[in-house]
Amino acid sequence: MKPNIRTIALALAFGNVFGCGISVAKDAEPQTETQTVKTDYSFRQPNTPVRIAPNNTVVYSMSPVTVATMRGDVLFSTKKNILSLNVIPSGVNYVVIEKDKKGRKSATMFSTAEAGKKLNSFDHKKYGEPSAVVFTPDARQLIVATNLGLYIFEPRKMALIDQMELPFTPTAMAMSDNSYFLAMMDGDRVAVYNFEQKKLRRDWTYGVPVTDMTFNNGSSEFAVLSNDGLLTVYDTRTFNIKNDLDNLGEGLACAFNNDGKYMAVATSPSSIEMINLVRPDDRNTMPVEAGGVGDLEFIKDSQGNSILVYTTEKALGAKRMVGLEPHYNKLINDEVERLMDEWQKMMPGESMEDYRLRVNDETRAKQRRLFEDEISTQLAGDLLSGQTMSLGNYDRANQLLAIDFSTMPTIYLPVPESDVTSFHDAGDLLLSDVQYGVLPDDTFEIIYAKVFNKADGKTYEYNNVNRVAMNFMEGDANVVSLEILQQQQMEELKLQELRERVVEEAKTQDVISNHTNIAVNSRVVPDYDADGRKILNYEVNFTYQVEPEFSAAEDFPPGKYHVAESGAASSMLKIVKEAFEGDFAQYLKEGKKVRVVISGTADATPIIRTIAYDGSYGDFEDEPIYENGDLTAITVTKAAGVKENRQLAFLRAQGVKDFLQKNVETLDKVNADYTFKVDVAEGKGSEFRRITANFTIIDVFD
Repeated sequence: MKPNIRTIALALAFGNVFGCGISVAKDAEPQTETQTVKTDYSFRQPNTPVRIAPNNTVVYSMSPVTVATMRGDVLFSTKKNILSLNVIPSGVNYVVIEKDKKGRKSATMFSTAEAGKKLNSFDHKKYGEPSAVVFTPDARQLIVATNLGLYIFEPRKMALIDQMELPFTPTAMAMSDNSYFLAMMDGDRVAVYNFEQKKLRRDWTYGVPVTDMTFNNGSSEFAVLSNDGLLTVYDTRTFNIKNDLDNLGEGLACAFNNDGKYMAVATSPSSIEMINLVRPDDRNTMPVEAGGVGDLEFIKDSQGNSILVYTTEKALGAKRMVGLEPHYNKLINDEVERLMDEWQKMMPGESMEDYRLRVNDETRAKQRRLFEDEISTQLAGDLLSGQTMSLGNYDRANQLLAIDFSTMPTIYLPVPESDVTSFHDAGDLLLSDVQYGVLPDDTFEIIYAKVFNKADGKTYEYNNVNRVAMNFMEGDANVVSLEILQQQQMEELKLQELRERVVEEAKTQDVISNHTNIAVNSRVVPDYDADGRKILNYEVNFTYQVEPEFSAAEDFPPGKYHVAESGAASSMLKIVKEAFEGDFAQYLKEGKKVRVVISGTADATPIIRTIAYDGSYGDFEDEPIYENGDLTAITVTKAAGVKENRQLAFLRAQGVKDFLQKNVETLDKVNADYTFKVDVAEGKGSEFRRITANFTIIDVFD
């Protein structure tokens, strides 16, 4: 039997080298002499790579005649000229475009698990010669551009789903991770489409050759790099320019880091520039002595740390990016939104009148400010310990004394003129009760402090907490009107009443007991559609917990996956059915888009004997799923049965979809997009066997 090359690559390339405590593999040679914390690695390749294709924690390399793993194992070789390489986001296959000596192009799909295993070929006689390919982020569609147009296929069977005309024949394409945007380029031209509606959003001609283009994680920004060393970053809501960065040498390739704060640009075959996009003057050059840099990508290691991978002569270079600052504004905004969602919920027993008194425009703004300052202060930590303080000028008119810091903005301390003469040395000052805020450029500032002056024994107070709050930086992007919020809270009250009624009925019928807790909650979330129009999405989440000693009786027994075999799961789904056929039916209009995310879990009890699968949900071959946060694939068939806990977890999630499609009539008329998450717990026991279901109704009030 041939070795599973993909598995070897995953285990050895980054699982061992980056973050698992195992020594560096033989052909991964450190480029520094520091042995305690290695940051630079080199992975030998059979040929000099010219392009790389990332997939979660690994990359694949492409030379003109080979495709190889990060470890240098050859997956594919040819006597033709390889023009492009694209790996499906689930990681199970890849597509290459080749050109023969007569200039004819062809596209072929191969397996990443077995070298040289051909899966499908693109019919160029029917659809034209392929020029560029890209997969959708959910791995469910393969997009192929040809000289005749653009064709969209189901990748496993290469079945045609849709097609569209193109303004030009692209040589490369890129897809945003929310599937809103499809970008394409050729020569000096770039176009971006609203992919769902298949309509052009923007079309640019730069006058010089474009070398690269990419979206950030979250799809809020789109970057275009040209060979005159100009990087243009666009806001995808409007596609207006957000940043213009020049002096980037030959502009060979670019990549956003994971949180989008930094951009790496290959400026020449021997140098990479790291740019802080929040503070563009903050640039650092990374020399690559081996040369050969032509492409680069950010990936993450097995512990989620940021790794920059780039091509070099006969190797792939990899650098652990330990010096990159987090995107503080993003971290704070995300956490504030989470806390505000909780704060804005109606409290148990709270009347609508009391709720309106507690939650209004004034109190929301005040509470958001408190959360922002609290989280900023936590993130800042002991920032003062690394600062050098000095005394600045004194403003007699306003009686303010400037106190300067080495890397933070100056604060202006109210000091009466009669006291200012006692301020001789900044070393006499002690700051306490310090609170911090974060500026738009992602740097910290002091917003509140008590300042004790040893010279006169007095304490002075600096208070700037009423500065412009962070949430105003983006206008009304995160604002939900009070009217909508109150409407949502009223519906959640009805949802809770429905939950209580269904639970009580289930208890009466001995389906569940007081040891099963079913939870339902909802929220309205601001968003933007692919045309940049502000919309509101309605999220409704259903989940449950069963106390460990009762879970075997009230949830899934070992090896079971049908919803009817779990009292907790069937009770939860009865609430879903009645909610969506009742109060929420008004939002489930014909053709309305609904994202359904279903999570299935299993425990770690080993499966000694194969569990029979009755095939009631169909057979699944390389079905895309999310496991531990990463997109991968799973196979479950009636013939092979269930041999892994992840397969059991997947079937439990499929059981939810099966129930919804057969029992919830209102979901029949909507455009439901199902995503599956699988989790295998480290612990053993029936308490780890459960399901959750999350529904997001897109543009709910349209």
